[in-house]
Amino acid sequence: MNGIQEPSGAMTTSFAAPPFEVNDPWSTMTTTSVTTTTTTTTATSSDPMDIGTILSGLPLPQVYTTAFDLAQPVGGKITVSALNKILGVSGLPAATVDKILNIVVTPTRSNVTKGECSVTLALVAMAQKHMDVSIENLIAHREDLPVPHLPGLDSIDFGSANETDLYSASSSLPMVNHPVHVGSSIDPWRNSTVSTKSNGGYPPAPSFLASPPLPSPEIPRNTNPEATRKEMYQWFLNLDTISISFAPEKEGIFLFKHTNYIVESKNRQTTVIRRYSDFWWMLEVLAKRFPFRILPKLPPKRLGADEAFLERRLRGLIRFMNALVRHPVLRNDPLVISFLTEPVELAVWRKNVVISTDDEFTARLPISESLSKQVPHTLDTELEKIKKRLPTSIEYYRTIVHVLDRIQKRTEASAADYTRYSLALNALADCDRKCHVEDCYSCGQLSDGYRKMSTHLSQASHLLEDQARVTQRTMLESLKRHRDLLVSTQELLQRRDQSRDGNTVEMLKKRISTNEAKLKTLKTSAATAAAAATGDSSSVGLYDTQIEKVTNNINADRAELEIQNQRAILMQHTLWMEITYFHKCHTQIAGMYQAFVHGQMKTSQSQQDNWKALSSVVHELPMEVNGFN
Repeated sequence: MNGIQEPSGAMTTSFAAPPFEVNDPWSTMTTTSVTTTTTTTTATSSDPMDIGTILSGLPLPQVYTTAFDLAQPVGGKITVSALNKILGVSGLPAATVDKILNIVVTPTRSNVTKGECSVTLALVAMAQKHMDVSIENLIAHREDLPVPHLPGLDSIDFGSANETDLYSASSSLPMVNHPVHVGSSIDPWRNSTVSTKSNGGYPPAPSFLASPPLPSPEIPRNTNPEATRKEMYQWFLNLDTISISFAPEKEGIFLFKHTNYIVESKNRQTTVIRRYSDFWWMLEVLAKRFPFRILPKLPPKRLGADEAFLERRLRGLIRFMNALVRHPVLRNDPLVISFLTEPVELAVWRKNVVISTDDEFTARLPISESLSKQVPHTLDTELEKIKKRLPTSIEYYRTIVHVLDRIQKRTEASAADYTRYSLALNALADCDRKCHVEDCYSCGQLSDGYRKMSTHLSQASHLLEDQARVTQRTMLESLKRHRDLLVSTQELLQRRDQSRDGNTVEMLKKRISTNEAKLKTLKTSAATAAAAATGDSSSVGLYDTQIEKVTNNINADRAELEIQNQRAILMQHTLWMEITYFHKCHTQIAGMYQAFVHGQMKTSQSQQDNWKALSSVVHELPMEVNGFN
């Protein structure tokens, strides 16, 4: 297994992902276009040109990238509300800000790309230098653009919602800081199937021993049912949390560049760099080692992937790794530990160790006779019930994910509309500040009211944007996490059914029965030949050789049959533990919905307070006809 093998086009059932993400219901209006033959400030035209590509290939100042990154892009895009916050520190009049947004973003859009954000900042810089704000002028000066002045950019509050918050909240015990001991007795390789080319079959002192992995309860190996129940209780305690982010730069040349990921383990306090192919290779090995475990879902690979796909795949990798380190057995596998702790490239590490792909049952033979007593007699019935129910449950979860994704995008679009409403009111306040009637007090009151209403509408936009962000990064990801669990369990049961198709036990029994009948015939023939022999023992010796050969075959088949019977017991025991783990994972559903409802209540209360404060503002506006003389 030396070197990194890029995954081929076809994957096994264990790795096949369901439809990766739902489609963006707002994606029908994703291209902002203008024409260079007109002076209109709108973003529509019969001869479209993609605004996001106007500044492509130009060496732009660092502030362009900094502003975009601070706005928390998702899928290579930032929200209109976030863009408005950036424009808010430019010092430009509200009418100018509104004009720039209308040039770059159509009214049906709720987010912008990095290229469109760069065009927006370029227009801001032109406005700050009192240049004509138009796409035509931008194109004319694209080689000598001024630098936008954005004081206070770093202090803008774009909100925060960590991808791993939903995993951190699921740990039932507080974090325990374990001391670091080099050469600790906590040896993750003690039950490993990993061997090396030297050093007596053990790896050289692994580099991660400088920060030893935390002990974590395993799937019970006890034969005592009470001890088994106690160990089951430990499954969800002190769970690790894995965070993954993009490495700053891609590696490779031209079309063959690949994305690196920064993988951080909260409990182990380690940070490593990994490629997508490293994740795929690890799952490939785990699938061979643990064929009857619930293996997490791995997001798919795509050539020429865009930023939106890479962002979705990043979230999929976060779900994959957190599902892996929460599994009672998989999290303790030496390969998983090395993946999270080895500081060197995995391709280099793989050259120094030989990874065995023998399944987990090989090291657990022979088994205790009492192990089979732990497996309930109703296991097969329970598995069939789960198997029958899973397809429908999976489809319902896919529907729920799709619907919630649409709700989240509509909330995001509403936030963008409130931002536009707020900007328009603010600009209107400037426009209507001076009335045609001298000493008109009422028009001034209306203008001040516009400004106050603009502030509250902007606050409504921020609340909706925060709600959309939290929904996407917590509730939506939690639903996808449980959907992935259902799909992984379905694939486990499919592997179980496939293993039964071989029917090795029945084949061995049939072969033993045939050989026993053959042995009986040989012994009878040998006895007959011995009775008829008159000093010639060659024929008798021939029978003895055949009898010995058949006897050896029978003994070998009986030994193999015993192994297969024990493996069948191990498989049943493992399946029982897996569906127990699967069942216990349903406890996360309650917490998921409790957090979601609490968040909705908090947002609704904040919105109510905001509208209540705005109510007093609108009731102070002039309503008397005589006031407008």
